[in-house]
Amino acid sequence: MKNTDSVPRSQQNDKVVAEQETTQQETDKKKKEIKPDKKKSKRNLWPLKAMLITLLLSAMVNVISTLVLDGAKLWLAIVITLIFVLLGVISDTIGTAATACDVQPLLAMASRKVKGAKTAVKLAQKSDVVSNICGDIVGDICGIVSGACAVTITVMLTQNVVDKTWLFILPVVVYALVSTLTVTLKAVGKGIAVNNATNIVFGVAKILSIFHKEG
Repeated sequence: MKNTDSVPRSQQNDKVVAEQETTQQETDKKKKEIKPDKKKSKRNLWPLKAMLITLLLSAMVNVISTLVLDGAKLWLAIVITLIFVLLGVISDTIGTAATACDVQPLLAMASRKVKGAKTAVKLAQKSDVVSNICGDIVGDICGIVSGACAVTITVMLTQNVVDKTWLFILPVVVYALVSTLTVTLKAVGKGIAVNNATNIVFGVAKILSIFHKEG
């Protein structure tokens, strides 16, 4: 007598095997999704690098400015203050331009092998890092140093003043002037950066390309 159960069992075994293969494929897919991205892991190290860069730069700049201002005349203290204010403004402008930059014209120039274009493309593609370095690290350091210079100017202006009214007014005026100048120039710089972002990034890239060969 012919066994009628053999065919259904064979079909059932095939179904089990198919389900096992499907389960294995889903497991492999989940493992690939869970696998960490190396690029993201590298990128997560940037805050630590930013901290170290800020620490070294701020220490170096503060030491240099302190040595220069020690025993300096009033006009030199004013000049140094203006220099750091301008450096902060320029740095902030570059950071804003990198964020607002359109990379397509730069890619077109890079394809034509225009000098500085490849570097400009890299700056535009890493706009978050460029903005962090220029706007936060360099900009904040310049702001701190210009504030320290303002303190030095205030001390110079008030060292021979006896009247308590002027001892109160002069520091307020100096700090107000420095902060107002900084904020106003940064506002102007941001407007220029937004309207001329690509040209600014390309200009910075051309300067940087002088010091290194483009790959």
